[in-house]
Amino acid sequence: MTVRKMQIVSALAGPSLLLPDLVADALTANARIKFALSWLQTVERYAIDANRVSFANLMPEQTLVGLEADPLFTAPIAVTRAPGGIHFANAGTIINRLLQDLMSMRVAIEAGAEVGIITPVESARLRTREEDIVRGVRLEDDILPSGLVSALSRIAEPEHDTLHSLVMDMHKVLNVIGVALAEEDVAGAHVSRLSGLDKERVAAFMRGLNRTAPLKFRHLGLGTSATRDQSRLIIQNDIGATDVHVLIVYVEGLRLSITYSDIHHQRLEFFQRRLQRFSWSVSGRRSGEITQNISYLATGVFEAPNAVALDAALEHLGASVTFLIDWNKARKSLRRLVPKIAAVSILDWAADHELGHCAYLEIGGDTFLGDLLEIASKATGGFYTSLQNALGEEGAVDFLHQVLRIASEELRAGRHPLAIRDLLRAELLSRVASVADRILEAVADHAALTLDLGNLVRSALLEAGPVGSAVAKRANAWEALADHQVRRIRGLSCISNELAWQIIASGADDAADEFEEIVFRLQFLPIDIPVDIRDALVRLAEYSVATTTAYIRLLCTLTNVRRGTSFPDTRQFLHTFDQLRSHEHLTDAAEREVLLRLMKVNVDAKTLYIVTAIVDSLEEAADALLHAGRLVSDHALGEWFAT
Repeated sequence: MTVRKMQIVSALAGPSLLLPDLVADALTANARIKFALSWLQTVERYAIDANRVSFANLMPEQTLVGLEADPLFTAPIAVTRAPGGIHFANAGTIINRLLQDLMSMRVAIEAGAEVGIITPVESARLRTREEDIVRGVRLEDDILPSGLVSALSRIAEPEHDTLHSLVMDMHKVLNVIGVALAEEDVAGAHVSRLSGLDKERVAAFMRGLNRTAPLKFRHLGLGTSATRDQSRLIIQNDIGATDVHVLIVYVEGLRLSITYSDIHHQRLEFFQRRLQRFSWSVSGRRSGEITQNISYLATGVFEAPNAVALDAALEHLGASVTFLIDWNKARKSLRRLVPKIAAVSILDWAADHELGHCAYLEIGGDTFLGDLLEIASKATGGFYTSLQNALGEEGAVDFLHQVLRIASEELRAGRHPLAIRDLLRAELLSRVASVADRILEAVADHAALTLDLGNLVRSALLEAGPVGSAVAKRANAWEALADHQVRRIRGLSCISNELAWQIIASGADDAADEFEEIVFRLQFLPIDIPVDIRDALVRLAEYSVATTTAYIRLLCTLTNVRRGTSFPDTRQFLHTFDQLRSHEHLTDAAEREVLLRLMKVNVDAKTLYIVTAIVDSLEEAADALLHAGRLVSDHALGEWFAT
């Protein structure tokens, strides 16, 4: 646990919960101090005779204390003599690091004094010694004063304290504190000073945590410790590597309280959604000691009706913690594939189903899926710039659900990430192949709505009665549904080899618009128009509706061909297109018949205008469907010849 995170936890929960971590960190700091002194002594010898000194000899000790990759402790490029000492890069930084480690040891000792394991007098004596030693350590311009390292490293004399002696004494006190803690393990949690009931509560939390912890895979985090602080049980989980990301759980009687800090407000909201039975309060915090940026502090409280409900809440809380690890990283990755709201909903879905998102990151996240889209483009001849481009927004979200599910289940089962990628490649290819079928279904649904509108026109003319506003409203509603299908088709057909369907849908929608407009005009058609005019209008409407029916048959024939009919059977498709063309020609003839009859009778200007407008629209509807049919035929023939 970092110093900054310790400050946060100490501020939220007090020193008792931190003490085991403080002691562990202090013992590690003790080892680092000893190595730093050895390394500085080697530098002093190197300044005297570089040929007889090798920093490689320090590598085993350096590795043991975890500093093998620390650039501060690589062999210095140049060590030069300077007035009063030797100069080398980062000399001051190394000394400051050493003094910080000394402070870590002292902080653990003071925490031990606060909980009564050692006396405050003993703690204060060690602090005074530390302050005296630190006061005598001064470096300027990375010049290490002559004799400083020797002075720090020697054994103390009766009237002259040294760093080495102080560290040894502190180490002894830390060992005393470690023995007094009498730490034990409860289902993986490091606990101290707990009663039997406390351990039951911790076990409930760990049941949930241990159930979902495997879902983090190689990601860091989830170390748990617990202790009792007077009347409260305190459970702390080290969620991840971020200093400000801290969770403290308090149990007092049947009251379960949470203090949670985070720099990501969206992740905080996700966590709150996971714990909807809690009442929450959230505030923004800015603290120079904790972080230079704003962080959010949330407090949640759940009043359990009984111990069973309390344990259930603790278990659910423990299970939810896992999903906080790398949540924001996963959100950003998904955001590159789908809109913001959809990305968050996917993470909610994955948590609800206890699948998590870490497996998705393990197999490569959005980078892998980008590579997958390139493979799909080559395999299908399309050009997919995004998942939404290939599958539509709804299809992309559904596919990502399956990505997270397959990745999580297969990775937990021990399958290699490369094998999982093969599964997902097959899944995407099958979905991309099905897009064409979904487009064709949407086009057929649109054609069916167009036919409904045409039949509404034909029925109104046959009944020869007044067309009321209710019929016009029905036509308007159906036309709106047809527009929705057009938008759906456009969304699905945003790939290069399916773009033709956007033009087809727009053309066919002109027919739906014409039929809806005719219903509106029929409200103003006089009931007493000449019978032969009305009969001619009915025949024109029937031919227009027949053209619509032929267009639907063309789409159905195309569907059958796409599902595997052999190439010779495409002649049925071409025959159906010929029928469509014939019906449109009959519509042209019927249009002329109406106009001829209209010219032989005397009608007022209003009737002439309405009848002429209806005739034009019926003929335009048939023309639009013939044009759409031609585009369907051209597109289909292009696909077949391409294969």
